[in-house]
Amino acid sequence: QPICEADIKNLLKYKEEECRERKEAYDGKINMWDFRYYMERMEEHEYNINQEEIKEYFPIDVVTEKLLQLYQDLLGLEYEEMPLGDAGKEGAWHDTVQLYSVKDKESSSIIGYFYLDMHPREGKYGHAACFTLQQACSDASDSSKRILPVAACVCNFPKPVEGQPKSSLLPHNQVKTFFHEFGHVMHVICSRANICRFSGTRVERDFVEAPSQMLENWCWEVESLQVMSGHYLDKSKPIPADLATRLVKSREANTGLLNKRQLVFGLFDQRIHGIKAKEKIDTAAIVEELQSSIMGVPATPGTNFAASFGHMVGYDSQYYGYMWSEVFSVDMFASMFKSFDGKINQLFDPEVGMRYRTEILEPGGTKDAIDLLTSFLGRKPNNENFLKSKGL
Repeated sequence: QPICEADIKNLLKYKEEECRERKEAYDGKINMWDFRYYMERMEEHEYNINQEEIKEYFPIDVVTEKLLQLYQDLLGLEYEEMPLGDAGKEGAWHDTVQLYSVKDKESSSIIGYFYLDMHPREGKYGHAACFTLQQACSDASDSSKRILPVAACVCNFPKPVEGQPKSSLLPHNQVKTFFHEFGHVMHVICSRANICRFSGTRVERDFVEAPSQMLENWCWEVESLQVMSGHYLDKSKPIPADLATRLVKSREANTGLLNKRQLVFGLFDQRIHGIKAKEKIDTAAIVEELQSSIMGVPATPGTNFAASFGHMVGYDSQYYGYMWSEVFSVDMFASMFKSFDGKINQLFDPEVGMRYRTEILEPGGTKDAIDLLTSFLGRKPNNENFLKSKGL
């Protein structure tokens, strides 16, 4: 709460200054329609961050190449793009979709396939997601054989346009989204479960985001940011260390306010699913109540966020799992890959990456999440690293 209150106070300072400069009335509060705007102003001023400048180092072709290489090196895998067939990509549903096979590097055996469907088009799913097309499992007709998993990473990143070199630059948050969704893909592909019901991402709902959230952390380290970047005019030039350092530092910005927003989503989801079937539900009123009391930022009058809250369907009162999973993801990263004090720095260590693959990704839901985490960490998980990551 104190961090959130400090965030609001800080944003109000920027709003008051701007209102004074423009000679406009200052209403003394942060509204939903200006909360993102003043967050960005604050980041530009206090962290010297310009998102347009940062984008220049993340053209989609560079990010895709480097992301795939990083995952291969870390998890002991080899990806190979499938060749074009007579009628486009073999098994693909659009000519812009890419299909890859995945091999275990040590045995050279194929363990699965994934599609990359990166660009928007009419009628396509409008967000970013991983879709499991086929679960890994033992072959029911021959237990010595396996049914190989197939997954699709579906995003809506800008498509390169010939003669427009800046047409396919990714904002840093989209780079993070790519790492997150591809983390789900690897959870599907690396599964060694024998029964579909427990394969891949079929784990507890409040753990399923942890493996992909954990891999987002590579988007917040100077070393890995330099590995995955290349300026659109000269792709051999990674993001400068000073700019990457400022970007990493900006992760601290508005942590109180943004985490309170996640609490609003999770509590709204549980409140709605706790209402009896015959009760009258005023979702807009519930959103307003929770948002004002928890975030301190009132909902915009005449709007209803709940009408576009897609996670209401499928998550079924378990949206809280995003925040719950983050506790686990931060604990895994800070304990095994890179600690906050820098004493542990194994960002690119293939041995640790292989342990992550075998102890977290491969079992799927065949073991309880708490047992997977305890095995990987060598102790039961706790929230100490999560609290450190939030400045507490």
